[in-house]
Amino acid sequence: MVIPAHLLDAVRKTQDTILICPPVVSQYAAVGAMTAGRAYCERHKRTIEDVRGMVLEALRGLGGMVRVPPADGAFYFLVRVETKKSAMELVEALVREFGVAAIPGDTFGIEDRCVLRVSYGALEKDTAAEGVGRLVRGLRALV
Repeated sequence: MVIPAHLLDAVRKTQDTILICPPVVSQYAAVGAMTAGRAYCERHKRTIEDVRGMVLEALRGLGGMVRVPPADGAFYFLVRVETKKSAMELVEALVREFGVAAIPGDTFGIEDRCVLRVSYGALEKDTAAEGVGRLVRGLRALV
């Protein structure tokens, strides 16, 4: 299929505008962050660090069932699950049977093993604890 030149030009113009001009709401959010200052960020950084530690400890409690490589600076872990199931099969069962979601590693090009992307960065501590608890129970039951 050949895409007409005028459509390609329209896409390029739209894309250019999106890349060089953040939405107004994002600009106001940035001004708010600068006004609030570093103390606001530090408080939230500590919360994220606490949640990260809790999630990592729960995953490590699964022993050899999973491997959790270092993810310094990320808000997620790429968890390798020792199973013959595909990542998508595992994710579907986790959602259906345990009410917890993860992203299959093949979404990120990891297709030679079962890997789940487990995100925690946007979660409050109680929510993360509930989610990782469901994940751990699910992995123990399914793997």
